[in-house]
Amino acid sequence: MENTAVQRDIVNLAAVNLRAVWGDKAQNLRRILDYTVAAARRGADIITFPELALTGYEDQPDTPLGEKMHHRLAETAGGPSIAAVADCCRQLGVYVVFGLPERDPATGAVYNAAAVCGPDGPLGIYRKMHPAGDESLWCQKGEQPLLFSTPWGPVGVGICYDSYSFPELLRYYAASGARLYLNPTAMPENHRRESRSFYRDTLYAAVHQNDIFLVSANLVSEDVIDPGYRWRLPAGPGIPQPATFLGGSLVIGPGFGRRVHLYAGSPRHCEAELVLTTVDLSLANRTIYSQNPYTGTPDFRPERYQQLYGELARRQGR
Repeated sequence: MENTAVQRDIVNLAAVNLRAVWGDKAQNLRRILDYTVAAARRGADIITFPELALTGYEDQPDTPLGEKMHHRLAETAGGPSIAAVADCCRQLGVYVVFGLPERDPATGAVYNAAAVCGPDGPLGIYRKMHPAGDESLWCQKGEQPLLFSTPWGPVGVGICYDSYSFPELLRYYAASGARLYLNPTAMPENHRRESRSFYRDTLYAAVHQNDIFLVSANLVSEDVIDPGYRWRLPAGPGIPQPATFLGGSLVIGPGFGRRVHLYAGSPRHCEAELVLTTVDLSLANRTIYSQNPYTGTPDFRPERYQQLYGELARRQGR
């Protein structure tokens, strides 16, 4: 999806450390709209919100599927929350990406998704291709990437686990002409790995490998839950312990002095706040996808990976 039109290079990027109220879609939508207005007033062009920003994150493992919060509050692509954000984007002339549980109107399947809206209205839905952990108790796997068109060229979207453990998706976007990748995420403090270094290191590596800019927007503070809910790993018998999310929303990308530069935010920013910066996307040269002057061909070899992945798929009976 290489954009042949003249692309603008200078863009204002915003990411939001959002504290979502678990199960309160109306309040979370108000926060998304208010942050969008605030970011637009400060000059933002593209605004990224966290994974499941509309509803909160935590699953109810002992609740029947149809009664789970994400199923009860899921919306179709034409639902009222996406329509409200799209109207706000039309009025302000901005692009917004935010996480929500999305229902397929044809099949009824529910997905962990990110909606994309812009100055012309809704632009698409990305369905998380790699649900993490117990997300699979309530959502289906997505099947398709999403590149959406902007004056700055195509922009790719992934969600959380897609970005940290499956580099193929981001590489597909970069090889398709994207200079910018957006990562709505829900990275908790109590991840089984040391979460901040895992979060930082994988995102920095993605930028280093692909020479593109990356915006990551994370939930922050506790996931607010109903009084009867118990965290799946309680601190003690009967003690509720909701997940605590680390925040850390940031904008990173290629720089002059180093391969990966932190433009705004930090993995250690753990307050509800908006981070905003201006970047020059012309620094995202994506060199491995360009013609190598010594060989006359790109270093990136998708035809070889197609063969290798085909062999792996056959071994797994896919």
